[in-house]
Amino acid sequence: MDRVAEVEVVGERQPDAYAFSLKAHANGRTYRVAPERDPDQPRFWCVVVYRCSPGGLPDGSERPWVGPCGLRREDLKETLGTIRADPGAWLAEAPHEALRAWMLAPAGAAP
Repeated sequence: MDRVAEVEVVGERQPDAYAFSLKAHANGRTYRVAPERDPDQPRFWCVVVYRCSPGGLPDGSERPWVGPCGLRREDLKETLGTIRADPGAWLAEAPHEALRAWMLAPAGAAP
C-alpha cells in the first residue's frame, strides 16, 4: 500500500472542470482521468483512466480502464473531485486493485 502514495495530481496550466492527470512516481507514467459517456447507457457517465504517451496525450495503443459507470451528470463533480483530492486513497479501495496494479506496474511490464 505504500506505493499508492506515489501517485499525485499533475498541475495543469488550464485545468479542466472534471478531467485531470495523475503521475505515478514509481514508474514515471502519466495517466488521464476523465468522464465519458457510459457505452451501455449513453445517458449516464463513467470514469475512464488512460495511460498517456510521453507527450502527455492518451496512448491509443493502450486499452483504458473504465469504471465506475452509471453515474449521473450531477454525480461527476463529486466523484471526480474525490479522486482528484486524494488519488492514493481512491486507488487503495478494494474495487480499484486491478487499476492500482496497472498504474503502478514497472515501465515496460506487460499488461
